[in-house]
Amino acid sequence: MKKKIIITTVVVGIIIILIIANLASSSGLQVQVEKVKRGVVKNIVSAPGTVESPNEVNISSDVMGKLVKLYVEEGDTVKEGDLLAKLDDTEARANYEKAKSFYESQKANYQQKKEEFQRKKVLYEKGLISKKEFDDAKTALLLAENSLKQAESDVVSAKDRLDKYTIKSPISGIVTQVKVKEGENVITGTMNNPGTVLLTITNIRQMDMVADVDESEIPLVNVSDTAEISIDAFPDTVFMGIVYNITGKPRSTGESVSFPVRIEILNPPEDIFPGMSGDCDIVVEKKTDVLRIPIQALVSRKKKDGVFIVKDGKAVFTPVKKGMVGERYVEILEGVKEGDPVIIGPFKAIKEIKDGQRVSYRTNKGGSRVNKDK
Repeated sequence: MKKKIIITTVVVGIIIILIIANLASSSGLQVQVEKVKRGVVKNIVSAPGTVESPNEVNISSDVMGKLVKLYVEEGDTVKEGDLLAKLDDTEARANYEKAKSFYESQKANYQQKKEEFQRKKVLYEKGLISKKEFDDAKTALLLAENSLKQAESDVVSAKDRLDKYTIKSPISGIVTQVKVKEGENVITGTMNNPGTVLLTITNIRQMDMVADVDESEIPLVNVSDTAEISIDAFPDTVFMGIVYNITGKPRSTGESVSFPVRIEILNPPEDIFPGMSGDCDIVVEKKTDVLRIPIQALVSRKKKDGVFIVKDGKAVFTPVKKGMVGERYVEILEGVKEGDPVIIGPFKAIKEIKDGQRVSYRTNKGGSRVNKDK
């Protein structure tokens, strides 16, 4: 009896296994399918980078002296013309007042010589004085006029020098560095000495991502290429940019060599600051509104490029003529049409699938799992 039960159990088990195998065979290999559609195909060059401002100004002084007052701190926002710092102007102010006083005396002297000349001119015309007296009065007036002009010029020069002790912002922006303290002596620059840098102001209206592009990829990058920029401080935001400068000066870091590429960040927010790090994808080649398939869908069978299209529940190998090969998509010139269901995964299935093999699938309505070509 026991033997009979065991035999019956084995037979039932075999039948179940055969049923499962038959069902698996009839359902076919599980694959993922996406319909062929039109879109963008692009190639990118990826590189790390750092945010910089092309309009960064180091503020220094045109005169020497002691710094008596700082009006700003790091992080302050300033406008063009705002007061930044003041040097001790005691001597310069005294010279200015002296120049003004001398100017007033020369102005009075000129007025006196002018009146005297007018009086002697009348007398000369009436024949009451000699020509020499008239000429002497004329010469005295000219000398007084020249002295007045020189005194006026001295006042302007003294005022210009006095103004240099008051340092104002040449641009609007943010104070990113303050390098001096009140009470320190400030020196001017020479050919061999750059002089004292008081502070640095950065214009935040334009911010750049300076990307370090590998030497092997720099020939692909061109001015006016667009770029997608990711900054570590803004993990959920992608900024658009445009390449506007490619320097020919390489940077060497150990075994790698890179070239700085300057990319203007379009419409940067106010809370982006120089020194922030990130990455960028520079679009070096791009086609729009082309027939495309995910790059993983392209396979090779018998040295022919092609795709597997699902027809009547079977995978049918279809040769194609490819165009531009992008980062995520391949342009298809011939072989498939818009709407064809193309097998795009899993990778193992695409690698091993055979022409005519039965398959079951689900359609990937949202496009490929990794979709950077939009």
